Amino acid sequence: MFESLSERLAAALKKISGRGVLQPEDVDAGLREVRLALLEADVNFKVVKDFTERVRERLKGAEVAPGLTAPQTVVKAVNAELVELLGANSEGLRYGGSPSVVMLVGLQGSGKTTTAVKLALLARRDGHRPLVAALDLRRPAAVEQLRTLAERERVPFHSGAGPVEKIAAAAIREAERLGHDVVILDTAGRLHADVELMDELARLKAAVAITDTLLVADSMTGQEAVKVGEAFARGVGLDGVILTKLDGDARGGAALSLRSATGQLVRFAGTGEKAQDLEVFHAERMAARILGMGDVLTLIERAERTVDKDKAQAVERHMRAGHLSFDDFLTQIRQVRGMGPLEGMLDMIPGGAALKGQVAGTDTEQEVRRMEAMILSMTARERAHPELIDGARKRRIARGSGVQPADVNRLLKARETMQKLAKQFGNRRGKAGVARLFGQGGPGW
Repeated sequence: MFESLSERLAAALKKISGRGVLQPEDVDAGLREVRLALLEADVNFKVVKDFTERVRERLKGAEVAPGLTAPQTVVKAVNAELVELLGANSEGLRYGGSPSVVMLVGLQGSGKTTTAVKLALLARRDGHRPLVAALDLRRPAAVEQLRTLAERERVPFHSGAGPVEKIAAAAIREAERLGHDVVILDTAGRLHADVELMDELARLKAAVAITDTLLVADSMTGQEAVKVGEAFARGVGLDGVILTKLDGDARGGAALSLRSATGQLVRFAGTGEKAQDLEVFHAERMAARILGMGDVLTLIERAERTVDKDKAQAVERHMRAGHLSFDDFLTQIRQVRGMGPLEGMLDMIPGGAALKGQVAGTDTEQEVRRMEAMILSMTARERAHPELIDGARKRRIARGSGVQPADVNRLLKARETMQKLAKQFGNRRGKAGVARLFGQGGPGW
């Protein structure tokens, strides 16, 4: 989402030069480019003006810290202000009610229904027992959509008829009876934030003890999301925002403007279509991602949620033994794919933006599917012993997977490359090399 903004900010900060005290002309040149980058990202112009002035104040007469260059000093100041601009948030769901009740509000099409189930799974990961309730009685099939999504993820579901206050109260009683400590209310939406919608939500909030009122806003709508946030903050009152579709090609203006324009923290971010693709919006991590410094913590957390530890350990044992079969290769492909799109993961690796050009213009998901098809076209013996695959077998595998023999050759070479790495892992020199790579060696490394 922040790709173009990251590129512009990187280019702007590279133009800053100088040693010792940052010269005013250095700061002016850098902030001019930063201002243009933010405006092009659809950030509200008042927010941009305040942001650049605060950065200027931080840098006024600032000495370049030992070990830092002038550009790095500016990056440090920009990063600090970005964290503040994004709301300095690191808070997940608030628990404490009996049960805790979360009311999701927003316009039609913002993603409330899918977010309700995603939020339920996030609560489950936190060790809680969620229940979702369908209160959107106006949109055709909205109740059935939530029911289907909830059943797919094995999340308890409640619906009913009559006033939404009655349905919500019944859902809370059902949760108490079944021992569920979190209730998520999926409310109705409209194409616009009209008076009728606000009255309905206000009645619901007055009738039920709400722990959190969260606005679900589509980040693809840009500054329109800010206007929606202002309307719901006035009409209902909010405790935070969930930005959906952060994996899309939006320019990022909504995320950077919402805090200043509405006073509301962005609490969660929807990062994909899968049920587990909802994350706490950590302002510090997002600021680092925008500035190209990566977000390794989020990448690790995502891996912990999606990677099968037993399978990963089995692959590791094979690697240490110096033999990587195509079954191992297939396991790795599937586990990495489960973590999300490759481009998104590259954003989380420090310096990963530079690698994105190597995959630009290619359908990485399609390439992964092709590799998977080729491996599945092999016999069990061929997967276990790739050295058996000769010309005739290559042609058969190619026909079975709908590719060319040259594609099978490339797959075999890719496995051979990983096989060499496996052999390195299998000896002490390889282990030392890995330790050295990650800065874990002893004195003298």
